[in-house]
Amino acid sequence: MHDRYVLHERIGLGGMSEVWRADDEVLGRPVAVKALAAPLATDPHLRATIQREARAAARLTHPHVTHVYDYGEATLPGGEVVPYLVMELVDGRNLADRLAEGPLPWAEAVRVGGQVAAALAAAHRIGVVHHDIKPGNVMLTETGAKVLDFGIAALAGPHHPLAGQTGEVLMGTPAYFAPERLTAGPPDPASDVYALGALLYRTLTGRAPLPVQTWEDALEVHRRRTPVPPLRIPGLPADIADLVLACLATDPARRPRAAQLATRLSAVPPADPPTAVVPPLPTGRAAVAGAQAPTLVDRRPAAPQPAAATPRRRSRSPLVAITAAGLALLVALGAMAVLDDERGTPSATGPSATPSAPSPSATSESPTPPPTSAPPPTTDAPVAISLRELATEFAALLAQAQAQGQIDRRTAEDLRDELADLFRGKPKDRTKRVEDLRKRIGEAVERDRLSPDLADRFDDLLDRVDVGVGRDDG
Repeated sequence: MHDRYVLHERIGLGGMSEVWRADDEVLGRPVAVKALAAPLATDPHLRATIQREARAAARLTHPHVTHVYDYGEATLPGGEVVPYLVMELVDGRNLADRLAEGPLPWAEAVRVGGQVAAALAAAHRIGVVHHDIKPGNVMLTETGAKVLDFGIAALAGPHHPLAGQTGEVLMGTPAYFAPERLTAGPPDPASDVYALGALLYRTLTGRAPLPVQTWEDALEVHRRRTPVPPLRIPGLPADIADLVLACLATDPARRPRAAQLATRLSAVPPADPPTAVVPPLPTGRAAVAGAQAPTLVDRRPAAPQPAAATPRRRSRSPLVAITAAGLALLVALGAMAVLDDERGTPSATGPSATPSAPSPSATSESPTPPPTSAPPPTTDAPVAISLRELATEFAALLAQAQAQGQIDRRTAEDLRDELADLFRGKPKDRTKRVEDLRKRIGEAVERDRLSPDLADRFDDLLDRVDVGVGRDDG
């Protein structure tokens, strides 16, 4: 196709489109080519819609989204023009196929739902609505869930009850179709949230939240406002069950936003969390080794491509996650050692240099301040922390986020460098360096390399730091 894409085998076929495994001979990488079925491609309005969707999808870069590389139109021998998308080739298992075996364990279902919600949140931030979230459009890979079809979602055919009446191309699947979409209107991110709620419900229970199989079923169920049965899953936190039902609210305004879903679902601990032995922190916290960082692994047995054209990442094992946590702790300890050196205080450097309770000598160097008449701080006022405490808590939070795949390695390293810079230079410059670190966090959020929720947690720490607290360096 176009002297660039060589199609090898068809790997997917539906009523609306077909997918081919192919090679991009210009860049030397495997790709997936998805073409609209020829009968539908004769509609110029439909082709224009798909091209517009493809352009929007190409702007979306997220670890849980299948990347769109290219859009083109091929002319068949009979003269028909067929639009096609060139996308990332995802190796994994379709969620719909997995659910044919029964529901997922609740912790796994919540993890998948959180990853899909994060993908939708990234799309909604740039004004892209998916239109057709369902198990068939979610791939389970070695490195997490991948949302498919940002660009060519399943298109409603002539059996859709509103086909030809609204003047727009309607996309969706009856069981996951939000009630407000049965009337004409602009795309609304809340409809994606409804579909995600239906997907979560089915993933947890093995069945759809409402008895909908056809468009006629959808019209009748939503007209009657049929209630969704409550979730009764052993071990599932009650607030998560309530959150899933909130996604299925009839009123779009009552549904949570995708970003809120991603934050809450990603914070749910696994049913049997792994334990890790790491050096104890001065504040008594422990770094947690969490879920794998999201990446793509293509394991097809094809001829090897040039290294630069087919990047591969290994999935994060618990050992790698523990190592990341340990490295972050070492950064914090090293930064505190720099601060100690500036004060002329010896700092431990050997294997036994694990922070522990203050020794009597250390206590004697910091006399207890005399009592004052100032009232004790209220519970609403944040407690000021020193640079030492900031380094410890910041590094622990960063390690946990990296272990759980909430931040990429490059961004984590940049923030660790900024953290270490707090302890360099003159003490009077440290206030500015704190603001520099805050600025770097904001830039990471703008580039979608850091979630707003995680950024807020970092900002809370920076809001509490007082470069004068605990200082004896004058």
